[in-house]
Amino acid sequence: MRFRQLGNTDEELPLIGQGTWKLELADLATARRALLTGIDAGMTHLDTAEDYGQGRVEELLAGLVAPRRHRLFLTSKVHPDHATRACDVLAACHRSCRRLGVDHLDLYLLHWPGHAVLPEAVAAFRTLEQQGTIRYWGVSNFGPRDLDRLHQHAQRGEAVCNQVFYHLAERRIEHQVLPRGGQASMSTVAYSPLGSSGFPPPDHRGNDILRAIARRHDASTAQVALAWLARHDSVLLLPRSYNTEHTLANAAAAELNLSADDVRALDTAYPRAPDTGHTPTL
Repeated sequence: MRFRQLGNTDEELPLIGQGTWKLELADLATARRALLTGIDAGMTHLDTAEDYGQGRVEELLAGLVAPRRHRLFLTSKVHPDHATRACDVLAACHRSCRRLGVDHLDLYLLHWPGHAVLPEAVAAFRTLEQQGTIRYWGVSNFGPRDLDRLHQHAQRGEAVCNQVFYHLAERRIEHQVLPRGGQASMSTVAYSPLGSSGFPPPDHRGNDILRAIARRHDASTAQVALAWLARHDSVLLLPRSYNTEHTLANAAAAELNLSADDVRALDTAYPRAPDTGHTPTL
């Protein structure tokens, strides 16, 4: 597994971590095996949220996390409805820790802007850091205007990442969100980096090129798509898989090195959609 710096911190995270959205709907025994396989393969960044299954996913992860806490980098997220007052953010974070059975989170994110009051949220994140309840904080699903508002209330480098929807066929964050994150010393964490409804996208005109590159590297199209996203040094990936075989394939993508020609070919085959000024979400 390759590792990358988180924001401007000294923390090194695995290039590829593991998402846990909809874990409560999966076959739990199968999903647990897949997550443990991923951890053993170096995918030690686990991402969850209080909104996943209304807290149920955090509870389901507790048994997996507890005996391995020292190996894991654990992220959770606060719902924006719980981020209108600083005291509500503090309470939400402590609830997440209790459900997960841990005394601290490595990273705590504002899940999306919503009705959150940013000065209150930032103040709460700072308090949680001072308490040792979180080590770092960041945001998720923030667009250009949201990032501008954030930086009115937070110092450069305080928010260590922006977690956003980003994959080979959905590249609109490259217009403004990705470069602004880099300028602010923030990592971009790509969730659903293989899309949300199968990969490659059906009938996309770039699929033949993607398959040809995959054949040359003796890799899957999904592995090539993950490796292509990793061309940006500031990007970390969070695929979700509750299948052991797929999880191992995701981990192996960290070692796939595409040529400059491969990168250019995919850039042409899957062009960016026009910039709408908004951040795409699931």
